Formats: sequence, structure tokens, C-alpha cells
Amino acid sequence: MIKLFRHIRYNLMETGKSTKYFKYAIGEIILVVIGILIALQINNWNEQRKNHNTEKELLFALQMDFVETKKRLKETIKLQNTVISNSKKLIELYATNTLLEHKDSIPEYICYGPLSWWRAEPVTGTYDAMLSTGQIDLLRNKTLRRYLTEFDAEIKSGFEDHEHSMDLLTLLTVAQSESFFDLHSIKAQNEMGIKLPDDSFLIHKNIEEKIKKLALNKKFFGLLTHKLVMDQNRLRRQNKLLDFTDQILNQISLESK
Repeated sequence: MIKLFRHIRYNLMETGKSTKYFKYAIGEIILVVIGILIALQINNWNEQRKNHNTEKELLFALQMDFVETKKRLKETIKLQNTVISNSKKLIELYATNTLLEHKDSIPEYICYGPLSWWRAEPVTGTYDAMLSTGQIDLLRNKTLRRYLTEFDAEIKSGFEDHEHSMDLLTLLTVAQSESFFDLHSIKAQNEMGIKLPDDSFLIHKNIEEKIKKLALNKKFFGLLTHKLVMDQNRLRRQNKLLDFTDQILNQISLESK
């Protein structure tokens, strides 16, 4: 084909038909430009197809991550609600001077209240990889991208209380270390693999004295009140993360249809 065009061009030049030659040259340039544009368009279509396939893979991976994240958040929220409920009960019994009247429940309240701490660890591997490689731009759904950004920001801000929470938990544990065994629930002991009969002398030894001592431990309940506030704040963050997770999964579902 190129040889044919070249032959026509030379023939026009040799016969002195300059006007026709220039028209032909212009036509040849237009054909070349059209060819280049077609090639660019085909290349663009191929690139879009590749990006679309990559986007589908990313959406699937994100869906798997956030399904697992939702599961973890729901489990943690359930546990945190128990911690908060038990902590509140202890504070109420302390404030009304009725700890001894509920001595059978005190070990459970302590083990799964003041001495418990929970926080879900979201699965963010796919999102982190997308950020580091720039593939986040392949997500055409702007609402999904916004929710992912807000979810990430909420996680990072939520980790700010970690060190202080651990300090409070340590102080509460130390404050209870002397009575830790006597006021440790049978359920908690079984979870640790310690098997003792329900009427064991060691379990019930001086439990009333321990509770009376607990009732006088103003510092313990001051720390517990502080921890309760932080537990409640963290629970609100976890619920907010769960809302974002639902929104993200909904947007992914819309894109998958």
C-alpha cells in the first residue's frame, strides 16, 4: 500500500501536475492522521477495558475486606456493650453502697467490666494497597471513594486513645491485683483452663472481705469512671465505623449490578 502511494506521488511529480500532487499530499496526510486517531482510540478502548477489569477486581477485594470488617465490628460492639454494662452496674452498686448485696455477681462484673478492653481491627489491606499504588483513582464511584476516605480517617483518629486506655487498664488491674483471684469469676477461670469446683474454698475465701475492701477503694472507682467514659467514646466510634462499612458495602453492591 505504501509503495502504491509512493508510485502515485512520483508519477504526479514527474508529469508536472503540482496542484493534483498537493491535493494528494494533503489527502495522504489526512489519511495518516485518521489512522493515528483510530490507533489512539483503539489503544484508549483497550486501556479502559483493562482499567474496568482491574476496578472489578478491586471492588471484589474491597467487598471481602469489608464483609470481614463488619463481622469484627459487630463482635467487638457486642463485647464492648457488655463491658460498659458491667462497669455501669459496679459504679451504681458502689454509689448506692450495695456491693455486698450482689456479691455473687461482683466477680463477673469485674472480669468483664473494668478488666476488659476491646477494639476491632478493620481489614484495610486492599484500600491501603490502592492508596500506595494510585489505583484508588480507578474507582469511578465518587461516593464510594468518599466513604473509604472517611472510614480511614475515623480509624486513624480512633487509635489516638489507645495508649491512654492501656494505661487505665493497667492501673485498674494493679488496683485489683491483691484480690484478683478471689474476685475472678468461675467463667473467666474456665476460659483460662483453670478447673475448680464451684464450692472451692479458694474461690469463696474472704470474698466478703474483698468486696468490703473494694467498696472503700475510691481510686479504683475513679479510674473505672474514667475508663467507662473512654469505653463509651470508643463504642460510638465503632458504631460509626459500622455505619461507614454498611455504606461502603452498599456502594460496592450497586457497582456490581
